[in-house]
Amino acid sequence: MKKSLFALAAVGALSGVVHAQSSVTVYGIIDEGLSGGNTQVSNGGAVNTSSGVIKSTGLGFTSGNQSTSRLGFKGNEDLGGGLSAFFTYEIKMDNDSTAGWSTARQAFVGVKKNGWGSIAAGTQNTPIYDAVLSSDPGAVNNIAGNLVTTSSKGPQGALPSGSGVATNQPYATRLANTASIKTDNFSGFTARALILASAANTTETTTNTATTAGVGGSGVLSTVGTASTTNNQSGFGIGADYTWQKLLVTANYQSFKATSTLNTVSTTPTLFSPGGVTTAATNSRDAGQYYAATYDFGILKAFGQYINRKVSNDTNTAFFQKYTAQQIGVRSFVTPTVEVWGSAAMGKYYAYPTLTGTAGATTYMPGSANLNAFQLGANYWLSKRSNLYAIYGQTATSNYSNTSATSNPVSGNQNNYSVGVRHTF
Repeated sequence: MKKSLFALAAVGALSGVVHAQSSVTVYGIIDEGLSGGNTQVSNGGAVNTSSGVIKSTGLGFTSGNQSTSRLGFKGNEDLGGGLSAFFTYEIKMDNDSTAGWSTARQAFVGVKKNGWGSIAAGTQNTPIYDAVLSSDPGAVNNIAGNLVTTSSKGPQGALPSGSGVATNQPYATRLANTASIKTDNFSGFTARALILASAANTTETTTNTATTAGVGGSGVLSTVGTASTTNNQSGFGIGADYTWQKLLVTANYQSFKATSTLNTVSTTPTLFSPGGVTTAATNSRDAGQYYAATYDFGILKAFGQYINRKVSNDTNTAFFQKYTAQQIGVRSFVTPTVEVWGSAAMGKYYAYPTLTGTAGATTYMPGSANLNAFQLGANYWLSKRSNLYAIYGQTATSNYSNTSATSNPVSGNQNNYSVGVRHTF
């Protein structure tokens, strides 16, 4: 009887130890607010004509204004000796869609060694996105007015096509089919690297078929062939941070390529992870760099950022688009429950030459736009996990040249705002 009790006690203790070594955390964000604004585009002609000033306004409830709504699961298991296994699975949620669940934001698994770092594989943030998350004065919200993280919310119209301020235009946010390495902190330094690898190749095959006809037979040889094709996604990213007391400095570079033998010069290049979606890019050489610094003065935190991205046609790199922006900002708690921030930015978007038409009937025209923006925002913290927010931003483009030699320059101005509530768990 005593042995049975001792055995049960030992099993119970062991199960408690095993349970303590493995854990899964459910987390997420629910964000909903009233968003709107107006967008005004001037085509250089008379007012209220297709070639003049076009103005659109909108107002409505939208999801993910300050932070994209999401649901995630994190797991960790202690393997002993400072070694652990971990995973993250996170999906985007849309509060105003009957579909509810949407795109996978992150989905990776890996191992970590204390004192060294971690390796992981799956769908992961790029080095630049990880750096922006820790060095953006607006905390990577989704309202207009930020030229490092471009976005807008509400049913108002968009800025001119090709003006360089589409959602997530400045950098690739996250990619599937990646492996990453992240180091622990060594005297204030941390580093990270990402490798993208996804290849689908078909080798050339040839089949010979012999047929006979007539008396005695006469050979007729036919050949059936399949051409070689490739559709490869490859590239890498690196980043390094240095933290000293209240100072943070970060430097990052990433370069990705989408290559296929089916591409032609007229195959439209697409960005890696447009809009934060992990769809594969097409006919693209996508390279970017990001540098930033923050310093916490106590009463406020100051931010300085620089972003650069160039996306070339993989078939002919003479065709490209290039985006650059510089941004400064501050963030501060004016009371224990009221937090405010502001930022101002300027930049430029190039597309030279712009490729239009089809092969054999192609027009090449330069295009460029000067950009400027500012954003103001405030949080009222109801608790550590819940807050009310108000955000206003404005983005303007000027001197944008159309792809037609006879068209007028295009300029645009977008005002965007949102008030809402966010809860994290």
